[in-house]
Amino acid sequence: MQELCRLENIRKYYDLGEKIYPVDGISYSINRGDFICIQGPSGVGKSTLMYAIGSLLKIAEGEIYYMGEPISRKTDDELTEIRGNFIGYIFQEANLIKALTLEENLKFISTINRKKFGEEERARLESLLERLGLSDYRNHLPQELSGGQKRRAMIAGALIRNPELILADEPTNDLDDHWSMEVMKIFKELSEEGKAVVFVTHNEKWAKCAKEILELEGGKLIQAHITQDA
Repeated sequence: MQELCRLENIRKYYDLGEKIYPVDGISYSINRGDFICIQGPSGVGKSTLMYAIGSLLKIAEGEIYYMGEPISRKTDDELTEIRGNFIGYIFQEANLIKALTLEENLKFISTINRKKFGEEERARLESLLERLGLSDYRNHLPQELSGGQKRRAMIAGALIRNPELILADEPTNDLDDHWSMEVMKIFKELSEEGKAVVFVTHNEKWAKCAKEILELEGGKLIQAHITQDA
């Protein structure tokens, strides 16, 4: 399968009197069709690695490639374009605009750096609202939504621009088993369509939905294995 992202010996440290490396010499390739879960104890570097993959923080050493091109050679404008279109992010915290309704939030996300909200965007919006059980809440403000509804709205926002690489940090937080399973089904379908999905979770049940699990410890990738349920 085509490579979407490659990590080459990347390191990230924080200087807390001494250098702490939450990501310490990790190399890995993410290809079309991948459905990957990152696991490990709290504080081991899972979220830091996700942010590094998504070019949301600057690494200290090594290189990250998107579609074979090193991001160190990209301009700020080019990286903004990549973050907006090539990658879809699902963060732990909901960051919906409080003054906009759910539908307006999704339209806003869809049209960032774009000229219009056309028929293709409308169809994708309606499909996501229906699939994620949000159709009846399209005119609600974020503060009128439950935690689970906000979480599903964030997932819709990450997918509405049809990204090639989806990065999700604890995507099932605030979701019951029904909606957690639905999200995992969506992720699996996206991988089968040739996208790549990488997510972090502490939940063993949802981790086993992935095709591959990466185990982190001490900032290092200590194991990568295919799940039995994949």
